[in-house]
Order: sequence, then structure tokens, then C-alpha cells
Amino acid sequence: MEALIILNFNNYSESIIDILKIFQQIGWDIYNAQGKVEYLPIGDDDEYNWLCEKISINELFDIISRKMDKKEQIGVNLFYNNGDEGISLLANTTEQIMLDISINRKIIKDKYTDMVWYLENIIYKFFEMDVRLLSYELKEYED
Repeated sequence: MEALIILNFNNYSESIIDILKIFQQIGWDIYNAQGKVEYLPIGDDDEYNWLCEKISINELFDIISRKMDKKEQIGVNLFYNNGDEGISLLANTTEQIMLDISINRKIIKDKYTDMVWYLENIIYKFFEMDVRLLSYELKEYED
């Protein structure tokens, strides 16, 4: 199974950095269990050669700013409350942010994505913080 969420934050902000900050406020961290950041580097050119490094949040935001200036795809893995569950945030703009639900995906019935968990820990938390999404879409595909 493959699952993803597509979000449109266009009327909240045009900066992916602002979106990452709001994800942090609702419990999603940029650091993995080893204290490293997993991200797509500058000049990746859709190769998806993820880097995993110990860098500061400011260093990550600088990389993202430079990627946005070059109109490159942003990619950052986020982890929920220092746990194992994670998502890969991929975006060129805030109009279409894709969350690939692939890192220790929460499942039910030994197969299906627990979409309620993702709704409660992403979408509903944005609503609680009065972050207005223009749209959101949840998808799951059979392999």
C-alpha cells in the first residue's frame, strides 16, 4: 500500500519554511531518532538522493530558502513527537504539498493506512490552530 496526503496552504503562506514551522508546532519534528535531518540537497534535480546529516534548523531553512529561490523541489522527512512514525514532505510551492506516508506507516487490519490517525495528528491539529487549508486530499493505493 502507498498512502499520501496533498495539502494546499496557499492562503496561509507562500513560504515552505512557514509550513515547516507550523508542522513543528503541531508535533512533527525535523530530527530523526539519531538527531539528524533527512532532506533533499540543493541541486538534487529530482534524483531523490536524500541526505541524512546533523545540521541545525537554521541551516535547513537556509538550504530550503536557496532551493525555493532556484525553484527546486523541497524534501524533508518529519517525525511525530520523537516517535517512529514519519512523513516525507515534498513540495515546490505551498499550493501543493505532498506528504508521503511511508516512514513506519500507522496501519490497521495488517494492511491499510490508519488515515484517522493522520487526520487527527495533521489536518485536525491545523484546524485547532486556525490554520486554514484551501484543500486537503487523502489517498491510498493498492500495490
